This record gives sequence, C-alpha cells and structure tokens, in this order.
Amino acid sequence: MLAKKIGWSFVELNKEIEAQNGLSVAEIIALYGQEGFRRMEQAALTQLLARKELMVLATGGGIVSEALTFDLILSSFYTIWLKAEPEEHMARVRRQGDLRPMADDRSAMAELRNILVSREPLYARASAVVDTAGLSVDAAAARLIDSVRPVLQNEARSFGLRSVAL
Repeated sequence: MLAKKIGWSFVELNKEIEAQNGLSVAEIIALYGQEGFRRMEQAALTQLLARKELMVLATGGGIVSEALTFDLILSSFYTIWLKAEPEEHMARVRRQGDLRPMADDRSAMAELRNILVSREPLYARASAVVDTAGLSVDAAAARLIDSVRPVLQNEARSFGLRSVAL
C-alpha cells in the first residue's frame, strides 16, 4: 500500500529469492538449510540493490540474524520495524500460508516470543518503529505512510522538489 501511494516498486525479498533460485523458501531451507537460505537472501538483496531503483522492500523478520545482510539493509534503506504482538505475527504468517517453522509445534508461541525478544535489540536498529498491534491492514498502512511522510518530504527538498504527494 505504501509503494502504491508513493509510486515506487514493491518488492518482497522472499519472492525475489524464490524467483532467482526456482524454488520456494520452504524448499530452499529443506535442501540447503538456514545457512544456504541466508546466502541466497544476501545474493538476492545484492542483485536488487544493483537495479538502483526506488522501492519499498519487504523482508522476513529473520533477516536480522545475518549481520552482513542486515547491515546492508540498514545502510541502503530507510528501515522500519513493523512491530506487533507475537499472536498477531503468528496469525499473519499463517494467513499467508506459511506454516514453517512453527508447524505442528505445541510450544510454537513460546518459541516465537523468545525469538522476538532475542531479536528486539536488532530490530531496534531500524530508523523507525511502527506499532501495528491491533490495527487493521488499512490502519497499519496509514500509520506506516505517516511515519515515512517527513522523511520523503525532506528527501524531496534535498532534490529541489517542493514536496512529495502523500
């Protein structure tokens, strides 16, 4: 919704990884493990950056676990941590049809909570935080747009433009 509003491309990094490798994320992880997936993630990101186009990039939450890739994200993009409650994260992932890595695990919520707590200091390195807890998709998108408006307007001024229509 943000990309459409500002007229930029929208790219999901996981979809780029799948397209470049001809396999789903689940297949990549099954065949090459988490380490292999992270290598492919970094390669896909590098190829995206080489395009030198304006884009809104959506990444998986685990991208913070690979320091070089996360540093590349932080140095190349204005980053926003979309924060939510663990239950909402789980529901969103399941609605997207992604049942890994928590499938059939009774302790999945406890594990997810631990993952989120351990990643919090890394997520906190983002340029901004948008809390989406309890919000509808439209309300979360509006909050996200509001959070980038000042940044885009400042960037527009640095290029001699009056403003960005948001």
